[in-house]
Order: sequence, then C-alpha cells, then structure tokens
Amino acid sequence: MNSEQNDFLETNRKKKQEKKRRKTIQLQYQDPFPSQILFHHCIMSSIGSKDQFVSQITNQSIFKHFLDSNTSKEELSSPLPYNRLVCRGNSDVFFVSNNLVRCCTINPDTTNYKLLKVVNPFYEIISLLMNKSGTLLALIGEQEIDVVTLPANVVKGDGVYVDGSSFKIQNLTGKIRKCVWQTTAANDSMLVVLNDNSEIKAFDLTKSLEVPIINIDLKTLDNFKNQEATSIAFGSDQNLAGGLTLYVSTKSSIFAVYPFTTSSTKLVTTEEAIDVALQDTKAAMELIQEKYPTNLTEIATSPMNKAALKQFDYYLNIKNQLSGTVPIVKEVRDVYTNNPYELFVVQQNLNDFEGPVLQGPIVSVGSDIQDITSFGDNPFISFMASVGDNAVVNYYAQLAPMLMKYRASGDVSDESKESTPVVLTPRYIKPRKGFGFVDNTEIEERALVKQTQSQASFWKEELSVLDLLHTDKLPADDTNTTNNNNNSNKKLPTYFGSLDEFRFTIFMASKKIVIVDCTWVKDFVNDLVGNKVDDVAVAPHYGVASEEPEPILAFTYIKDKITSTGEYLLVFRSKTKDDLEVIQIVNTAPEDLTTEPKEILRLTDKVQSNAGLTYKAPSPFDELLAELQNLSKIKIATGGIQGNTGLDKGNVDDLENLNKLSINTIQLAKEYSIFGIKLQTRILSNLDSLKEQKSILNKIKSQCEPNDSEIKKGEEDKLTKLADRQEKLDKRFVDLQKKIYDALNKYNKERSLPISDAESSWFKEIDSIDQSVNTGVKDEVSLTEKIERLSSQVKSVLESSKAKDSKTSEVTPVEQLELERKLSKLKHWLIREDKAIQALKDKLTASLKLVDEQ
Repeated sequence: MNSEQNDFLETNRKKKQEKKRRKTIQLQYQDPFPSQILFHHCIMSSIGSKDQFVSQITNQSIFKHFLDSNTSKEELSSPLPYNRLVCRGNSDVFFVSNNLVRCCTINPDTTNYKLLKVVNPFYEIISLLMNKSGTLLALIGEQEIDVVTLPANVVKGDGVYVDGSSFKIQNLTGKIRKCVWQTTAANDSMLVVLNDNSEIKAFDLTKSLEVPIINIDLKTLDNFKNQEATSIAFGSDQNLAGGLTLYVSTKSSIFAVYPFTTSSTKLVTTEEAIDVALQDTKAAMELIQEKYPTNLTEIATSPMNKAALKQFDYYLNIKNQLSGTVPIVKEVRDVYTNNPYELFVVQQNLNDFEGPVLQGPIVSVGSDIQDITSFGDNPFISFMASVGDNAVVNYYAQLAPMLMKYRASGDVSDESKESTPVVLTPRYIKPRKGFGFVDNTEIEERALVKQTQSQASFWKEELSVLDLLHTDKLPADDTNTTNNNNNSNKKLPTYFGSLDEFRFTIFMASKKIVIVDCTWVKDFVNDLVGNKVDDVAVAPHYGVASEEPEPILAFTYIKDKITSTGEYLLVFRSKTKDDLEVIQIVNTAPEDLTTEPKEILRLTDKVQSNAGLTYKAPSPFDELLAELQNLSKIKIATGGIQGNTGLDKGNVDDLENLNKLSINTIQLAKEYSIFGIKLQTRILSNLDSLKEQKSILNKIKSQCEPNDSEIKKGEEDKLTKLADRQEKLDKRFVDLQKKIYDALNKYNKERSLPISDAESSWFKEIDSIDQSVNTGVKDEVSLTEKIERLSSQVKSVLESSKAKDSKTSEVTPVEQLELERKLSKLKHWLIREDKAIQALKDKLTASLKLVDEQ
C-alpha cells in the first residue's frame, strides 16, 4: 500500500471519529430549533454565490498534492494531448494524481474522495476519456489503455475503491495519438484508437478486448500513400450517416470512412435520423439519375448506381425494423442526468460486407491540420472544425450526401482504386458492302471507359465532398515550446476540447484557452431546411479564457445546476504552486446578487477573419496541389546519406549510399509519374466536360438566337399554327367534355339498379293492397265497390229519414201535446218500475249461475 492510500485511510478514519464526536454532543445538548441554526448559517455563507461554488471545488481533497518532483521530467513527451480531468453530470469529477485515478462528488458537505481500482496500472496515465452515456471511462497511456465501468453513485459505500470493474485492452501497437467513442454503436461501448503509425483500431468492449473488430492500416492504401494521420472524429451524433462516418485528417487533407462499422454491430438511432438518411440517399440517387440516365443493364454494371441502391436498401431495412411485427429493443441513454432518452436498437443488413474503405481526400486545405472535431450536433448535417499550429481554424459541413463504400464479398481489387470497366462481348455487325464481321469492340470499350471514368469522377467530386465553409486566423504567439530544459525544442500540440453542443475550446500550443461559440449553427440549419441558401452565414465568436506560459495538463467543463451561479472551466497547469485555476466563463447569477457582467470573456488580440467568406467551393485541382506539396517535401537524401560524395575510392559505404539514393530516386520518380497520370486524367476529364458544356451552349444559342430572317419568320409561322391548333384542340376538348358529361347524366338516369329483397317484398305488399282495393281477391268484392254500395245505402237512408221528417212535421199542436203527455207517463212508470226490473235482473243472474254450476 503506497502513501496515497495511507493518507486516504487516515483522512477517512479522522472523519469517522469527528462524526461520532458530533453525534455524542448532539445527544448531550438537544437543540429545539436545529433547522433555524442551519438556515442562519447558510445566509451568512452567501447562498448561490460564485465564491461559495468555487470554494466547494478548490476545497476538495481530490485536487491536493497534484505535482510531484518525479513527474516533471517526463511531462509532455507524448503525441497525445494531456487531459487528466473529466466531469460527469456536472457533479462527479475524475482526476489523475500520482498515476492514481481519484473521484469525488462536488458538494458542500464532504471533501473526501475514492479511487478507481485498476489492475496493474504500470504506466503513466496521460488522458481520461468518458463515453457519452457516462458508463465507461478510458484511462489512456502512451501505449496502453484500461477501461473502467462506472456506477451511478461513485461515493457509495465505505471502501477505498469505487464499485466497478477494470479491463485492459490488448494488442495495441505504436503510440496512441487519439481515441474517440462511437456513440452510434449499441451500449456505447465502441472505442476507436489512432496510433502514430496511421493505424485505426476499433474495439467493441462487449465482444473482445484483444481482437479489434475493425483494423485499418492507412499507409497500405493507395489513396493514403506518403500521408500521416493526425486526428480522427465522428460526425453528428444525431445524424445516422454522421455517426457512421469516421473523418481522418492529415497535415493538409481530410479523408472519410463510411460506413465505419461491421455487419455484426448493432446500432442505436431514432426514427427521425432514419428518415433523414433515407431522404439524403434519395437525393443522391436523383442527382445520379439526372446526371447519368441509365437503364437496368447499366445499373447492374455501374459501381456508383449499385452503391446508391445498396445504401437505400440498407436504410430501408432499418426503417422496416421499427414498423415490423417483432418488438423493437430500446436503449436508455443519459441515465445519470435529468433528461434521459430512449433509442431504438437496430441490426444492419450488410450481408456482403468484408471491411470498410477509405474515401477521399474529401477536402484539401492549404493550412496545417493537427486536430479535428465535430460540433453543432443536429439531425440533418454534420459540422466539423480543424485547427493547426499556425492557429488557422477551418469550418466544414457535410452538405452533399455521401455514398457508402466498402469491400464486398467477391470483389477482387481494392475498392479504393478506380473501378475497371466491364468490356462488352463483340457482336456481329453487317458491313455496308459485301459480307464479313465488323469488330466495334474498341469503340465500345473506349466509350465504356470514358463513361466509367466520368462516373468515378462524379462520385469523387460530388458525392464524396466535405464543403469548406469558413476560415479564421487566430492570433498566435511564438512561445510554442516547453519551458523544460530537457524538452526545450519540443513543439506543444494545438487541439480541441468539448464544452457543450454549440461551444468548444481550442488549446493554442497547450497554453492559451480560446472558447469558440458556434450558435450560428441553429440559423444555418434552419436556413438550409427552408432552402434559404442565400441567407446562410458563418459567424463564430471567440473569447480567451486563460493564457499563461505553463502548459495545460488537465481541464474540464462544469455547470452549477444547484445554485445557478454560472459555468466554469477547471484548468490544471504544469506548476509547482497554484496549479488549479477555476474560470467562470458564463455568469448566470441574479443581477441583485452580483454586479459582474454576463459576458466576461474578451479577445486579447483582434482575430483575423475572412469577413466576406460564407462559402468557398473547392477548386478542381486542390487535391492534386496538396499531393504535389507533399511530394515536394520528400527528400531523397535521408538517414545520413550524403548526396554530393566522390566515388573515387569505391568504398562499400559509398556504394550503399549510391544504391539507397538510386532507390529513393526511382521511388520518387514513380510517385511523380503517378501524379502526372492523375493530372493528365483530370485535365482530359475536365476538357471533355468543357467541350460538352460548350456544345450544349452552342446548341442553346442556335435555338434561341437565329440569324436568318426567313428562319425566324418560319418559326413565327410555326408558332402561329401551333397556337391555332391548340385553340382547336381546346375547343374539341371542351365539346368532348360536354358530351361525356351529358352521356354520364343520361346513363345515370336510365340505368336500372338491382332490387333488394326488402324492396321486392315491399312492392309485393303494395301490389296486394292495390289488388284488394281496386279489383278484389277471388270471390270477395273490391273495397272500391264496397264503398260505392255503402254510399248508395247511406244515400237511400238519408232520403227516407228526410221523408219521415216531412211527415212528422204535419202533426197538429193538440196531437203533439197528447204525445208529450203519454211520454211523460211512460217515463214516470219506468222510473217507478226500475227497482222491480233491477230485482228481476238479479234473480235471473243468480238463476243462470246455478244452472251453470249444475
């Protein structure tokens, strides 16, 4: 156990004793209002102040005893930039001190820390790199890498070490230059490593720690000869094509590997990203079809058309997985933050995939490139930035969609080379005179070779291009060397650091920190989506956060989300005293609590910028010029060989030098010959394109501007005739339309529709009613006839009643009085005999009941 662990155990033991003592005091003196005391104490400490948050950081034990006398001798000796500090979720901090990885959670209550348990860390840890999910932390040395799994709570438990596992990646060759995580891969467990031998290795930590699933030796590729890889970076994480594209930079160019994956790798993505990838592929296919209208036979033999169809089928298969019957698996990201989100886990349809292929160079610039990075993540396009020792910052955008290019099963040649055209078999052609066989194979072969070369040039210049948007020249000083005597002539690297989605940092010569604000990306993307091409503009803003002569060894970005005092940078420099610097880059405290301005960063020097530059199309010969510059840097006399040496003595060493010089000269002449062939091909291709454009322009000119007046008059007559003919056609069309309309109306009126069962029964019922009313059924008389008979009877009754009335009207008054007297007597007699009649009725009813019972 070393002194670091002993100090940690002693500190932990003292803290436990202090807690026990405080608990005893609280049991002896119970305070009735403990919350009030705590409240007043917090008020006196100025809640939400910048000083309080900074003190919480600087008082952490994790940052004590940063530098030792043993570490200064070997500092800054690796091509990998130093960064021994990383932060997760704006609270958990991981820091390398004395080759031990400490971790703690920043809070005002505790200052203790824990250690990450690493198996055999017998190397200097230069940099820390955490995946986007915050579940894996890579400990990167000069030639070694260990990966540690991180729990949700790093300070949970009483042990010295954090609960987690450690894994060592094997079979790493050369010195590590840069590492990146591929967040598009499932489980966020794909680590990509670039070494100083221009080799790229990708390890899926869920499958193997020894065998990389992707291994690319760039120097063995024909389009990467005499080049040296300086940096790597993926595109936009929210864009599926950007997440599958690995950009590789050299001193003056950028290449691309798309797709950077394997057939067995699962991806995580969103439905929106899949739709955008499909739309981009459709746009590329439409562009190809517009430039080269083809039939099915030509599609089957054209590499560009086959690549477009394969890419469309690839993304369509991923799209169909989301709408299929099989339930889709989802993966949750950012579980350690307040905004977790879900992604769909999909499989890839790459049955013929044998390995990725390097495309490019997709862009060439005149400035030096030392590091590249991606910024401004969005679902539509990828934005990239590059920086070099000359303090020139370039901004790029993947505006044109790219086509996938990989080694397929059955391919014999390397896909990075120009595709060889397929020569058609000769066929019989009858000559003009006589008989025999006319062989036109040579003519067809020339036409096919020309078309294949044109398509290959179109693919390279239109569908494999990274557009250069903007260039800025930052002020740079001349003190770009270390202050150490052992490394006085060593040049310090210039590299990028990440802040958030639209901001990043530039470490100029590992000393000056420049913050770049790229919020213009939002308007840029909105303008492109709205087809406002004329309104797009690139306007980055810069601010110098820190500038000191000592090199930077560690940095991280942290945001105060508890008291909202602002955003900060934690910077460690190679000092023996006051090595920690906490820089407030954004002040979000309320105005009544602070008088500091919101924007605290200002440029110390004026930035040289191309003010009028919004978009710069690459020249057709930029790539060849960059290659020519690289060839001019090659020296024949290398390795101590003297070019001007006499051969009089005939020594063996002189002959060996002569042999080496001859070999180098032959190799350089070969490279220049290859360059000359490429230049000739490019000139001939451009010449053919210009000739074709000229013929098209001449044809348009002859059609639009005729010189002969008779031809012009004839054209006018033709136009007049065409106009008259069109009027007649319009009239015929109107008449025909009217006839069709009338015929349809007539048809609708006359057509008979089939009668349903309900309608037929209803009609039968109506017929039966009509028959019974009008004609009658069998022997029965119809209702009409019955009504007529009843009407005649009623008429006769009325007539007889009228006759009786006339007779009664002839009675005399005496007779009328006599009649009334008799009726009155009858009435009284009936009233008197009513009771007797009722009694007789009752007796009769009783008698009938008796009869019924018997």
